[in-house]
Amino acid sequence: MARKKIEPIESLGKDTDKLMVQKSKPLFALWRSELTLAEFKILDTYLARIDSHNPDKRAVVFEKGELENLLGVKKINVADLDERLSHLMTTIKIEDGSTKRGFTRIALFEKAAAEQDDYGLWQVQLECTRSAMKYVFNLDNIGYLRYKLRCITALKSRQAYILFIFLESNRFRTPFEVELEELKTILCCEKEDTYKQFKRFNDLVLKRIQKELNKKTECKFQYEPIKKGRSVVAIRFMLETLPKASLEEVDENQMTLEQWQEEAVKEKELWQTPLEEFNFTQEQYDELFSVLVTIPDFNLPQSSACYGSIDLMRYHYMDQKVKEIKRRDKQTPIRSKFLYILKLMKQDSEK
Repeated sequence: MARKKIEPIESLGKDTDKLMVQKSKPLFALWRSELTLAEFKILDTYLARIDSHNPDKRAVVFEKGELENLLGVKKINVADLDERLSHLMTTIKIEDGSTKRGFTRIALFEKAAAEQDDYGLWQVQLECTRSAMKYVFNLDNIGYLRYKLRCITALKSRQAYILFIFLESNRFRTPFEVELEELKTILCCEKEDTYKQFKRFNDLVLKRIQKELNKKTECKFQYEPIKKGRSVVAIRFMLETLPKASLEEVDENQMTLEQWQEEAVKEKELWQTPLEEFNFTQEQYDELFSVLVTIPDFNLPQSSACYGSIDLMRYHYMDQKVKEIKRRDKQTPIRSKFLYILKLMKQDSEK
């Protein structure tokens, strides 16, 4: 059977100010990929230009002016354009919960055709793969984030883009906290000696990003360090309420606040799963969690099964502690399993 012809969506010209990006939850994890800021902008422009309810039109045409704006150049360099498109067509790791003991890799785009007309003007046509369609079209069942395209096209740093996505995906939780080391990992700063001291990380990364996002986007925020003793262990983010006009633009098919909260609770409770047989109270869970968030990453499991996810690392950590308790309980009965596991966790926290 002949392949069905895909009619491309032509450029929308100067009307781009009204475009909204719809990014599915599994695509949030692309911060772990090697995509550059320019490539993220091309991807987001693609997502903003399609009709997410019409997979028959999954090809989008970018014109010269759009490409130059997205690539941040005055004139298109063919070699650079080829490199950007090649990156977009490589496989990426998807985390959608469909694979419990492995992972899924897909290619986002199957076609990237660049052509120069007789007047020297370039056009590029992008078309997503069939395997990527469920993360791009008809997103009602998996949920998605919605934001204005112009917010991210104005950004000048990859870190600002990554934090923008992270903050917007957690807006419903505001104020919320994130561990300092986890934040450094998200912003790709965890291996840089320059940022080991919080003052340097704060001055060179957080303050700069805050200034850029507050000036160029609607994701305006404040933050404050959370200390344990004299050391900063986490950051508390406070996002300003979106303008009324932005709230009115939210699509009725976007994941609702209640749905987001339900998903967040599931993620938060993942670490509790190995403990369910002990029938701990909610107060006991809260106390355990308050210690768990202070345990350094290097004291958590680092196996490939965790995929770098702090939630999975904490799950496997608790699973190991439960197995240890069961083993010792067979030798000598443990009177209070709660106090015993709390003691083990505090020891790991203080190492």
